[in-house]
Amino acid sequence: MLEHIKNFIYISSYILMTAAVLLVAVFYRQPLASVLLVFLIVLPFISVAAGKYGSKRITVTASAPSGEVLEGDEFRVRLHIRNTSPVPLLRCTLLYTFCNAYRSDGDHFSITLAGESFTSEVFNLSFRTSMPGMFVMDAEEMLISDPLHFHTFRVKTPIHVTIPVMPSQIPVPDLYLSQFEGEPFDDVISENGELTRDIKQLREYRAGDRLKDIHWKASAVKGEIMVKEYERSVDLMYLLLPEVMKGTEADVLRRYYSLGKKMVSSGMGFRTALYHPGDKTFSYLNVSDDASLDESMYEIMREKASETDVYSAYMDQNPGSSGVVRICQGNIIST
Repeated sequence: MLEHIKNFIYISSYILMTAAVLLVAVFYRQPLASVLLVFLIVLPFISVAAGKYGSKRITVTASAPSGEVLEGDEFRVRLHIRNTSPVPLLRCTLLYTFCNAYRSDGDHFSITLAGESFTSEVFNLSFRTSMPGMFVMDAEEMLISDPLHFHTFRVKTPIHVTIPVMPSQIPVPDLYLSQFEGEPFDDVISENGELTRDIKQLREYRAGDRLKDIHWKASAVKGEIMVKEYERSVDLMYLLLPEVMKGTEADVLRRYYSLGKKMVSSGMGFRTALYHPGDKTFSYLNVSDDASLDESMYEIMREKASETDVYSAYMDQNPGSSGVVRICQGNIIST
């Protein structure tokens, strides 16, 4: 709507100017005024046609900042606009939203870019956030006006940029963290972060056994398929449960990240239970170093905050579990 108002102002001004030239041509009968009048009548059609041609040859791309971004930092999203046409003076208005993925709707913004002929320019959009999370910049279309601003064309500009904003570290007191006890996983993390799967025995293949559990050397010797059966340990790891719920996201992320940093620096690997509110299921992430801790943060921040109690959902699905390290608002609780 705003673009139509801007165009109306330009069109009104142009009509007034043309009317003035028309009066000069009629009352003063100046040949030059007549030529100028014809030019002014034809020019809008040329401008709109040129704008339509140029709008199809303008592209905008965006890229996220390359370094790590912490909450409170200022960061920049880089916009690259290219105009491969000879049409100058195109006014390009990019419509975009920017929000934390924990929020349902983003704030709407716009930025005006100059689309000069045969140019390739870079612009930076600056942002600053007060909380951690996975921030998303989305744009679907760009408004492009012809050189005289008589008409605005809508051009699809699919842009989707995600910027993980990491939480700041807060002091975490020395805690006694009990180890997880419950149903065993396929792979269990020991305290030093290595996978522990001790072979209990070899047995004959049964329908449903996994191919990766086949012991190929023993199968060749026996002349039949032999499968490794594992001794499953249930008490060799720490299981962290970040309870990301609406209104508590920032506090939970800070406590999880700070505790994770402390455990990793002490050589304590752990597993993170990630809750998916959409289908109300859990998945599990192995964390043994700073890189895998960052990856777990990205996965947590990509999920929506839960509207229901995460720990209750976990216990409903794993009623026999104990030794879960709960990370909830204002607390780290070792059950």
